[in-house]
Amino acid sequence: MQESVEEGSDEPRPFIDSVFDALADWRRREVCQYFIETDAESATVDQLAMLLLACEHPGVEECADPTFEELVIQLEHQHLPRLDEAGVVDYDDRSNTVRYWGQPTVEKWLEHVLAVDEQQH
Repeated sequence: MQESVEEGSDEPRPFIDSVFDALADWRRREVCQYFIETDAESATVDQLAMLLLACEHPGVEECADPTFEELVIQLEHQHLPRLDEAGVVDYDDRSNTVRYWGQPTVEKWLEHVLAVDEQQH
């Protein structure tokens, strides 16, 4: 993963392409939003699957609502690894634990995406 450092900051930030890729799916946005809104530093995959199960997303066309087990599989194999690769979360697949350290670049773009989503719905 390529990273750059903002002036005046010692912390690396993900390149904008990684951020956009991470926020491209509503499930990954919900995971990020959960950590931001709750100030939680960690969560289990099961907790995040329950969160997604409770989310309603009008305009998102899927064949059927996924089950809890399907959401766990999606998180473990698709969404959490992608967020981890982008440097947004630290996903430990052995313990099924996700840690969020805060990422100002992601939080800024997530706020913008959510504002646009809200205007469209």
